[in-house]
Amino acid sequence: MEDKSPPFELPRVAVVITCYNYRPYVEQAIRSVLAQTYRNWDCVIVDDASTDGSADHIRQLLAAIDDPRLRLLARSQNGGQITGFRDGFAATDAPFVVFLDADDAWLPDFLLAHLSAHLNATHSAALSSSDVFLVDGGGTLLSGTFLPLRKPRSGPDGNGVAIAPGGQLAGIASGIAYASEHPVTYFAPATTGWLWSPCSAIMYRRGALESVLSFPFKAKMGTDYLTATCAHLAGGSLILSEGLGLYRLHGSNQSSTGAGFAGGHVRQTPAYRAYRSTLAADVVNYVLENSAWLSDLNGRNFIPAFLTQHVRQFRELADDPRLMRHLTRGRPWRWLRMHVGHWLRRLGGRGSTRS
Repeated sequence: MEDKSPPFELPRVAVVITCYNYRPYVEQAIRSVLAQTYRNWDCVIVDDASTDGSADHIRQLLAAIDDPRLRLLARSQNGGQITGFRDGFAATDAPFVVFLDADDAWLPDFLLAHLSAHLNATHSAALSSSDVFLVDGGGTLLSGTFLPLRKPRSGPDGNGVAIAPGGQLAGIASGIAYASEHPVTYFAPATTGWLWSPCSAIMYRRGALESVLSFPFKAKMGTDYLTATCAHLAGGSLILSEGLGLYRLHGSNQSSTGAGFAGGHVRQTPAYRAYRSTLAADVVNYVLENSAWLSDLNGRNFIPAFLTQHVRQFRELADDPRLMRHLTRGRPWRWLRMHVGHWLRRLGGRGSTRS
């Protein structure tokens, strides 16, 4: 009898559920992982020293579920979101990694759709992001899309490359075949700005995260901004237009608020808006520290082009003297203008806040 099994193993996915005081929601997150149609995964739940009994609740759930793919890592001290990411990442070794916030949940085809996109025959990417449905704390649907996601909305995007579905791999390994009427688009590292849905909608290649999570960022929350922005620089992103998860707006989110959701963009909390400068500066530090190999990957003009766009978005970074040579390369008049502007700001008592 002819052996029709594929000549390779399909990849395992590491799922890291991060929890801090999300006892009312964490069971739905765990059960949404158990319900995945793609079965080759393992899951570590990192409880970041919750004070609402989340860790004990998770222990009871795991004992009742009795699935060896699930395990709890309970921290004795609160370290913030980035510590949860790092601990979960270090506790796994799968080639693909997903971070699921304990207050969010997935639809059953989340892992299958993302892996099918990653294993396409057109473009390999560092990460993928799908669309999400927005729900409130009680699970009521608020929106059918996350507006900042860079998916086609009114025609083709000139910066994106359409990814054809199926192909050779689906024919060889039927277990990875995923049919969807929703387009998948590849965006190269040169595409800047926020392209993705929030944390729980993103799948990373492990190799794209190793240098990111080992970097000494100052920020402790907003970790998906750091991981998505920095990993994207290494290999670009795949955007899945299909809604494959639930993003919960319950008023306690670190970066956004669901209070009085009025459609359009999700409103950020005042504390997070104030925190954005820390995140933006962390990205600059990462890019400058890794400029040599990022330039090798993407070309010598990549770093100046990225930093120029980054500073346009975060104007407060313009005072950082380390950026001068990158932002003014080959443009002496721009160098003079920035130098004079920097001197005037210092004269006015608004000296550089960057070290």
